[in-house]
Amino acid sequence: MPFYNRLNTNNNFVISFSANPKNDFGYFAKGYHKAASVIANDLLQRESFSDYEAYPVVFLYRHSLELYLKSIVYKSALLCSFKGFSEIDSKLYNNHDLRFLVKKSDKILKQLFPSETDLEDILIQLHEIANEFTQIDSNSFSYRYPIDSKGNYSTKRHQVIDLKSFSASMDQILDKMSTIDFGIDIETDIKREKYENIENTLKSIID
Repeated sequence: MPFYNRLNTNNNFVISFSANPKNDFGYFAKGYHKAASVIANDLLQRESFSDYEAYPVVFLYRHSLELYLKSIVYKSALLCSFKGFSEIDSKLYNNHDLRFLVKKSDKILKQLFPSETDLEDILIQLHEIANEFTQIDSNSFSYRYPIDSKGNYSTKRHQVIDLKSFSASMDQILDKMSTIDFGIDIETDIKREKYENIENTLKSIID
């Protein structure tokens, strides 16, 4: 029996069971966001905490944002096909460039939801956060390792982050990203149902 299943409990969790794993980025994003918030809130409730205890928080928040952006890009490919858009981008983006992913998401969301005025403010926030995040962690490397591939500091010397400001801003934008991700799911389900109804009608006529 492997170490991860030695105890016979009801605390199991499962992964890789959905029909299309490209649709699971939003779920992964939720998990990393939840973990980041739990750790951040625990640290902020103390009188003080060690510097190193906050390092995982930065990575978890950043990874959640990256996953939400990739979720938008991947999920939107299907919705674009239902809406009849000619340019459908379903490529996999195996990079950690937040600015690039925000730019892609911006273009897709404006194409899919041109009348959503609230979306513009969210996109402006995303661009700002992506640009500022790049200054402290350009490739999701800085808060995972103390050095880069050349043996130098992975961040600027004595880089300072205010945990309360950081976590509050990230919680706010990630909650909005979760709403967008859910909205794409709803819109896709509506379009899929209409498509299937039309397909079934045509089939019954032909039969």
